[in-house]
Parts: sequence; C-alpha cells; structure tokens
Amino acid sequence: MTKELTLILVLATQISFAQYKPQPTPFDKFVNKPGIEWAAYGSDTINFTSIDLNNLLLKRIINNEIKASKPVESRTAETATITYSPLDSIDQAFYGDRIDILMDSTGTQYFLKRDVPEKDSSNFKGTEVTQILYIEKGKLKSYIPFITPTLPVYMMPSGRYIGERFYFTSCFNYTYNSKPRNKSKLIFLTQTKKMISVIKTQKTDQLKELYGQNVVETLWPHVLNNELDVFAIKDNRKLKPEESDISLAINEPVLIPVYDSVGSVISYVVSAKPIDMKSFTAVQLLQDWHYDRKRNKVYSNIKEMILFVKKDDHEAVPVLRFVFR
Repeated sequence: MTKELTLILVLATQISFAQYKPQPTPFDKFVNKPGIEWAAYGSDTINFTSIDLNNLLLKRIINNEIKASKPVESRTAETATITYSPLDSIDQAFYGDRIDILMDSTGTQYFLKRDVPEKDSSNFKGTEVTQILYIEKGKLKSYIPFITPTLPVYMMPSGRYIGERFYFTSCFNYTYNSKPRNKSKLIFLTQTKKMISVIKTQKTDQLKELYGQNVVETLWPHVLNNELDVFAIKDNRKLKPEESDISLAINEPVLIPVYDSVGSVISYVVSAKPIDMKSFTAVQLLQDWHYDRKRNKVYSNIKEMILFVKKDDHEAVPVLRFVFR
C-alpha cells in the first residue's frame, strides 16, 4: 500500500503544525536531545484491516481493558495533559446530545433522546496515525505517540457520505524510544510504503534540521561510514561505502582515457559525475506495523528507504536502497 505523505483532511480543518510557533509537547520534545539529528512529523491515515484494529480497540474500551480520550491532535494544547474519558463522553462529543423535539397528537412538544447509532464495523477502518520520524545514531526510526480511529460521517436525511471524523484517541506511548518487551507476542498489522518528498517537505511538519539538511543529507555521512547497507536498484548489488561506487549506481558511467608518456591511450577508467544531494527528490519508506496488545501501543519498524532521482524532465526513478541494520 503506497501512501503520499500528506496531512489528511477530515471534516474539520486539520491543525497546522508550525515549525517555530508551537511549544514542544510531551510527545515531541525529545527532538531537542543532542543525539537526534533530524526529525519531522510523518502522520498518515492507514487501514489496519488485517486484524480490524479499530473495532478491536473499541471492544477493549467497552470492556475497560484500555484507556482512551476524546480525539487529540498533534502539537495542540490537548497533548500537554491527556484526559482519559469513558465511552459515553466520547460518544457525546462525537454524536452530540441526540435529542429530538417531537409533538404528540394534542400538539404538546416533548423531547426524545436517541440511542447512539450502531456502528457499521465494515466501515470503521480508517486510522489517523500520529508518527514522528527521526534519525538517531545513523538510523531512521519511527515513533508512534498515539493513534486516532475515524468514523464515516453522513449527511442527514439523505445519508450521503461526506467524509471521516476523528472518533477517539488511544494507544498512547509517552516514551519515544520504548521497545516492545516481547516481540514474539506482537500482532502484525500491515506493511506500508510511504512516499516522502525531499524537496517539498512541509516546514510545518519539520521538527529538527541540523544545518538545514534534509533526511537524505543527514543520513549520507552514515552511509559513507558503512553504518547502513546500500544497494543499487538496477541490479540489487550491494555497494561499497564509497562515493565513487555509489555515484556509478546513480549516474551514467563515463570512460576516461589514460594516456602514456607519448600520448597514446593505454586504458580507460570508469568514472561518473559527483553525487549531487539536490538530485534526490523523494524517498519511499517500507514499514512494518505491529500492535502490542498487553501495553496497548503501536510500533513501526522502518526496514528500508528507497531514494528517487529526477533526471532531466523525466519522472523520478528509484536508484538506491538503504537497509537499516
């Protein structure tokens, strides 16, 4: 499943995440640590349909197995103090008072409170995943502070679908580098492919950039230090951690003649243009998603990152694959 890294609009306008204006929240203040080289919000909407995660969470809330709050959005005042709410309060916030004014046969008005509509489990699929991507110790990592299932909204009385709306927020994780205690008991959710524009990164999503470097530029010194594996897309060949070898996998090779003392060509050296960091226009992340039922947390592991280069006026093409150890 390929997802563009764009903030999804649902009914109400999404909060704009300004880079400098918002104060650090309990979930993103970790980026100020000196070991964090780069960080940005990478939230997205995902359908975790393999285990029907949304309905699983709802059942666990009903059974008082886990806690949830009314919908929370990143970098807002609500994230400073999370208030857990019972399902009745969550439904009240979502559906309103549900009170109809009716009239009996004598013309007397009376009030009738409607029940909470029964949810169509088959349409309860979308989940807004709040994700912070960050680079630490030469590795691109993912931190999921919380997730927010969405419910479809319909125009009454026509029943016309008009969009999705946040229902509740759960799976809170207050520790950015927490790890599951028992990986063998994690529930696999899905695998996703996410495209991220390198040249058009929203400044409102950006949390940290050292010296103005983007995600590729930040990882590059770690590539040359042989801290991650690099493969050429065209032949899946593992490349040496040398700029010249990597350059040949990106640019067209050029034969440079070698002359002897009298000017005769005695051999050729294969070379390529130096790598231009600005030529990388996008990256694609391959991520595995898991649910920790015991701790009610969602984890994402970034397995690899594919780099795209735009040549001339042609569409960007994949050229390199980074595999994180």
